[in-house]
Amino acid sequence: MFPSRTISLVIERPCAEVYAFLADPRTLAQWTEGLLHEPLIALDTWTWTTAHDGQPVVIHFTPPNQHGVLDIRLDLVDLIERHYRVRVFTNGTATELCCTVLQSAGEDDAHFASECEWLRTDLKLLKTFLEARSV
Repeated sequence: MFPSRTISLVIERPCAEVYAFLADPRTLAQWTEGLLHEPLIALDTWTWTTAHDGQPVVIHFTPPNQHGVLDIRLDLVDLIERHYRVRVFTNGTATELCCTVLQSAGEDDAHFASECEWLRTDLKLLKTFLEARSV
């Protein structure tokens, strides 16, 4: 069993709007700071590639579904494969977003903690971005 962290936040936007935004892989660069320094290139509808620190990264997105599931898997060459298990659901007139990550085999605690802080930063950026958008 591996340690996990779940980060949850409320986004003051309707759930359908948040889900539609996050279900589109092209929006990833608008709310992540640490990952994308190169353009995303579609390999197929739900698999994209980019580079991070000069290394190729393949990003797998869950296709849209009726369950609020928005999982993302990052495959980094010679590095840890990272799964982001994302759920969105209605919370009153807003959206609750929960993202769970597991510490990978061989990943030290400090690296995992750092990854979780990057995730927290990105999710706060997402919240700010979506709440500032006009519909």
